[in-house]
Amino acid sequence: MCPAPDSAERAGPAPGLPPDLPEVAAWCDEAGDWERLDEPGSGIELHLCRAGERIRVLAVRGEIDAAEAAAFQDAAIDLVRTARYLVVDLSGVRFLASRGLAALIRTQRAAEAVGTALYVITGGSRVVLRPMQVTGVDGQLQLVGALEDLERPA
Repeated sequence: MCPAPDSAERAGPAPGLPPDLPEVAAWCDEAGDWERLDEPGSGIELHLCRAGERIRVLAVRGEIDAAEAAAFQDAAIDLVRTARYLVVDLSGVRFLASRGLAALIRTQRAAEAVGTALYVITGGSRVVLRPMQVTGVDGQLQLVGALEDLERPA
């Protein structure tokens, strides 16, 4: 069982659901188990939900810049090792640097190596999509506009 989010996070749309993550509620509020993976005070928030036996949702908020890319990559690659499906929700990302793109590619390669399906939720955000399009990363990842556009695995 994951530790309960602190009271500031519990003010959201469902018990246990961080307040700015309503887009993942369809998969995660039933489980209600959220774990915060980032270090307090960092420039990135990493929220993990176990949405099924081997389904993981990693919701990212903040900036994936040079300083935070390693933390994001480490968390994502750890998850692909134990998940069958990993959904990385970047809809709350305010800045995506080249190191963040590299972290996504490394995560994709790690997922392929162990047979994990990786999906990246963009939320239609220009901040997320534009760097991916300019660098060609968008063609290397399974991008999805919103979680509701992705069929939940059984």
